[in-house]
Amino acid sequence: MKFYYSIFFFLFSCSILQAQTDGFAEFEMNQLGIKKYQTTSPLSSTDHLFVEISNGQKYLLHTIRAGQTLYSIKKFYAIDLSDIYYSNPNISNTNDLKIGETLRIPVLSKAIKRFQETDFDPNAYIPIYYMVRPSETMYRISKVYFRLPSEILMARNQLLSESLSKGQILHIGWIDKNGIPDSLKNFTGLPGILGEESQKNKYRYEAVFDGKNEKTLQGTACWDKAMDLSAKNKLYVMCSYVPKNGIVRIENPMTGRQLYAKVVAAKPENSFTQGSIVVLTPTVAQALGGLDARFYVKIHYCK
Repeated sequence: MKFYYSIFFFLFSCSILQAQTDGFAEFEMNQLGIKKYQTTSPLSSTDHLFVEISNGQKYLLHTIRAGQTLYSIKKFYAIDLSDIYYSNPNISNTNDLKIGETLRIPVLSKAIKRFQETDFDPNAYIPIYYMVRPSETMYRISKVYFRLPSEILMARNQLLSESLSKGQILHIGWIDKNGIPDSLKNFTGLPGILGEESQKNKYRYEAVFDGKNEKTLQGTACWDKAMDLSAKNKLYVMCSYVPKNGIVRIENPMTGRQLYAKVVAAKPENSFTQGSIVVLTPTVAQALGGLDARFYVKIHYCK
């Protein structure tokens, strides 16, 4: 089953806007590719972004504009290209960018400014909004998702009660208009469920690790770039040095990334795998930051 990600163009449809009471009247695009709204109040127009939460990972939704590149986008949001590729499996290179399409940008919670200091300048920040999903409560959104006191979130959105409805838009916080600083850069290529899976594999790995029985291999990993990301190829590898169902720790020295994966079969011997020590699923390859079909890795396993 392929991953399908929600496209949020419809957030700005007339039917949704009319159901809200926040004064949004008309939307347009600025040159950064961030949607702008014009209010019916005398306030000046302001850039804004929406945030989405999937499997515990927060994503900012960025709309691609003419002339934008993956490099400029990754630089603004302080993420790696591999994070963009992993979070948006429909693209594999710059040529895949389509004007008007939405990119999911993984973001750290601390990159979202939640509180206003006394010298807060709203002109220096981009507002962040969240759209309420079915059955979500004020407590879950304020305390679990964004660690905000519910009374602050209510006051920020001029709410008289904690009652919420599907499709309701909440102002959560802000990000800096100059972009997210590198100090808030984080490994986001293995979010949510995959991060949990790697952690579980790590526990299994450490259960048989005694400090002396770890072996290391260095060589080329290969993966099929034409294969789609899917639920069936999570953190799986094929390797002949480790028995089936064993756990390996794979490291990409070029990106400094590592994860724990399950061996599901021995490496098949054919022209594609020739010269490699391990075959990766696209999920593993992209989480490690591997952009080429073959790249150098280190594999650690316990004998």
